[in-house]
Amino acid sequence: MGAVLKYFLTFDIGTTSVKTCVFDEGLTVRGHANEEYLLLAEKPGYVELPAETYWQAVLSGAKSAVARAGIDPKDIVSISATTQGETFIPIGPDGAPLRNAIVWLDERAGEQAKRLAQSFDAARFYRETGLPELSGYTPVSKLLWVKENEPELYEKTVKFLLLEDYILYRLTGKFVTEKALACSSGWFHFSGDCYWQEILDAAGLDADKLPELLECGQIVPGGVLPEVREQLGLSDSVAVVTGAMDQTAGAVGAGNVVPGLVTETTGTALCVVATLDQPDLDHPARVTLYRHIERGKYLMITIAMSAGMFLKWFKDNFCELESQQAERQGKSVYALFDQIVEVTEPGANGLIAYPYLNGSLQPHNDPNARAIFFGAGLDSKKQHFLRAIFESIAFLLRENVELVEQVNRIEIKEIRSLGGGSKSDIWRQIKADATQRPIASLAESECTSLGAAILAAVALGYYPDVKTAAEHANRVVDWKQPDSSLAALYEALYQKYLSLYPRLKDLF
Repeated sequence: MGAVLKYFLTFDIGTTSVKTCVFDEGLTVRGHANEEYLLLAEKPGYVELPAETYWQAVLSGAKSAVARAGIDPKDIVSISATTQGETFIPIGPDGAPLRNAIVWLDERAGEQAKRLAQSFDAARFYRETGLPELSGYTPVSKLLWVKENEPELYEKTVKFLLLEDYILYRLTGKFVTEKALACSSGWFHFSGDCYWQEILDAAGLDADKLPELLECGQIVPGGVLPEVREQLGLSDSVAVVTGAMDQTAGAVGAGNVVPGLVTETTGTALCVVATLDQPDLDHPARVTLYRHIERGKYLMITIAMSAGMFLKWFKDNFCELESQQAERQGKSVYALFDQIVEVTEPGANGLIAYPYLNGSLQPHNDPNARAIFFGAGLDSKKQHFLRAIFESIAFLLRENVELVEQVNRIEIKEIRSLGGGSKSDIWRQIKADATQRPIASLAESECTSLGAAILAAVALGYYPDVKTAAEHANRVVDWKQPDSSLAALYEALYQKYLSLYPRLKDLF
């Protein structure tokens, strides 16, 4: 009898869902599941979710993915997670959350950010943290908001955990975090590789309320709690391995470990990620920097707040008939959208969408920016609105790729498409046409989950290093080449798209 295969269980905990995957030793997906949830937005600028919702989605996703993989859960050798940044949860003395998670999209702490910025100007804050500026989204600002507005809760808090930290805690009972995720916080010292005591002191925050810092891809001592092992049917020896923030994990899964290669992820947000040897921390156009998994390298990340979220918002509010039609046909409503968009003329009959539902990080760093549709007429149909949404994200991609090139004085030679948006052939073609650059898709589109699996596989000795594992696990399987006949059309629309923000910014 041959040796029994072993498996890596991963959780990609996003803004609106948890994607669970089971990978085999060859880093091929054997089973997967997706558990969705609805965010709570009861006040303007407030976005929350009960922490238990994340955990229950993790448990449910694990059981479903393992069942679909058709494996014995005792053959799982590791669990790792990757999550959104900036979402955090206060934990009380009994180990339970003291309030809802404050989600990364939440911008209630704008006033606290402004006051902190008086002591830490943007240029210095960028040099120390790799973050362009203090904002209401930054966890250090949100933490100060909790201290000022919920002081009793703050005093009761034992640990403030980011989302991956919370999942690691529920799995192991340990208060730990990893450094790629910590880069999103505003309290992590980018060059010192430690918590930034100066900003914690300035905010009057207690460093002992933060978890222990670990490296990405590090085994958490102690393994999985007995009660969790029992719930999921896991072996006593299963390891828990720290993952990385979702964009960092996605870069690893896509093989984005060398300069000149860019990945774009069209998920809830649009992220463009470039690997750098040495960033320019004094460049006036400050773009988010994180530590790379690869020592001595950095990730430059542009984050546009709305991408897939824009399409989902349109679906939820205006596409009930299409959702019903897709259900009758036994297909995803997004597959139906692809069909509709593919037969709709490029340029969407002159309609231009501007995708910011909840503010802009890159390229404008404007929390007040909002979505618009420009150019609608009596002959505008629903299909034009759908096509305009697809094209708006393509324009947003072009804008951010050009920003990365400008800041780093480099030429982007290759764009790899990741995330849910990469599964749409027509959306990738529109991106190629709008950017006039070829867009690659990979054998495994869910690179974020794959990145978490790679970190676990390397930690457990199945591969010698991250680069080797990434090259083994993923490859380019398709290119969408730009249609040169559409270059003039999209150039004109793109320039009109670019003109909207400076004309409207004072009206948002």
